[in-house]
Amino acid sequence: MVRTSRWSSWLNRLPKPILFGLCGGLGCFAAAGILGEPWLALTRQPPSQETRPQALVLLIDTSASMGGARLEEVQAAASAFVSRQNLDRHDLALINFGSQADIIANFNTGETERLRAIANLGTSGETNFIAAFNLGESLLQQSDFTPNLLLFTDGGPNNTQAAAQRAEALRQQEINLFAIATGDANIAYLEQITGDRDRLVYADSGDIENAFIAAEQLIYQQQLVESEATGDYGLLFGLLRIGVWTGFLALGTSLALIIGQNYHLRRRLLSSQEALYGGAGGFLAGLTGGAIAQLAFLPSANFPHLSWLARLLGWTVLGTLVGGGMSVFVPNLPLRNALLAGLLGGLLGAGGFLLLDLVASVIVGRLVGAWILGFCLGLAIALTETLLRQAMISIQWTPNESTTLTLGREPIHLGSSRQAHIYLPKDQGFPPQFASVFLENNQVILEFHPSIQEQEKYQNMKNLKQTLADGSRRKFGDILLEIHHKN
Repeated sequence: MVRTSRWSSWLNRLPKPILFGLCGGLGCFAAAGILGEPWLALTRQPPSQETRPQALVLLIDTSASMGGARLEEVQAAASAFVSRQNLDRHDLALINFGSQADIIANFNTGETERLRAIANLGTSGETNFIAAFNLGESLLQQSDFTPNLLLFTDGGPNNTQAAAQRAEALRQQEINLFAIATGDANIAYLEQITGDRDRLVYADSGDIENAFIAAEQLIYQQQLVESEATGDYGLLFGLLRIGVWTGFLALGTSLALIIGQNYHLRRRLLSSQEALYGGAGGFLAGLTGGAIAQLAFLPSANFPHLSWLARLLGWTVLGTLVGGGMSVFVPNLPLRNALLAGLLGGLLGAGGFLLLDLVASVIVGRLVGAWILGFCLGLAIALTETLLRQAMISIQWTPNESTTLTLGREPIHLGSSRQAHIYLPKDQGFPPQFASVFLENNQVILEFHPSIQEQEKYQNMKNLKQTLADGSRRKFGDILLEIHHKN
């Protein structure tokens, strides 16, 4: 059972948290690539009518109240918004308005000219929604694409009733109205303007760019793990689609961590029972976590901070459930500690996953993000087991290779059985059930199995149960065991 290859020797010297992290990352990455990506590709819906080519007119409030840092922030956010648009597919025009409204870029204006026009914006006057709506409508009439108006404002219009009536008339013409609000904007009133609370995004100072991103999600329609336009999946199928994807990730992570645990103990890497229970449990954990994430994500997509929190919630649930499941396969890892480890791993992994998604392509972000998630889960589980244990047994396989196991109420079994935690070679005369080590009344107990007295060399053994102190050593065959106990 002792491995002697250079690769195995290197792995055997790795600290358990690193080994678990690498196993979790590799398992999650492999499952994402082999199962997850084909599943997403197979179930991906083409853009629905709502996400076919869009005509969008951005209405930027440049009234006097927008002066100073607020204008600078919206200029930066609007410039980034323009740069993200696929103008080969969609139409985009820009209008600024104060007391009057002006077209600063029509559908045919180039990107450089659009950005220059945004940079040259100044503030003055009042807030004339009606002038902006009228000019926006005239531009939309020049396009054959689905019409949309996106209003950015920090206040209310000069004539609230007339502006609301004008907005209603636009909606009756099947023009979609969206709004980004900041500052002292009246949220309830802007709900009247858009006609739908879900088409309104509010941004605090410093968060306007994220609000523009959220508005894009509303206009072009997205899912939790995709940043390009997709079709309308419906609630149940949308939850199932994302849940199955995260289920595959959790399945790969769980099986890889079980393999890592068995490798750590020089056992058979994966039994059929472990594959069944670990795979099924991991998949159900992932299915639950992914569905929760998608369910929380849908109503929060128009709130940038809440959108991130929704994703974090889903990954945290996923990590917590996978961590809890590992308590079945890691001896004496209490369920509470396993859940805590999974929670921390899910949070860390989700943070890396989401940050990477901002700078990488969609598929690369998902694959590398999956590796980060799996690595953090494995690392957190092993670290929690190591840091919170009260007693452990050190197993020295060779002079240069050793591993440790946490001691607790659950016995650590020694023997030549495939189910033994510490394998003792059958060809050296060790029976399938030889002995067990466990904690009892805060003492480390070594108890030999009664069946060993059937063998000639153990017939005279009378004391089958021994108490081991801190530092006690026992050698069985070529394996040396040492007890470490925090009294």
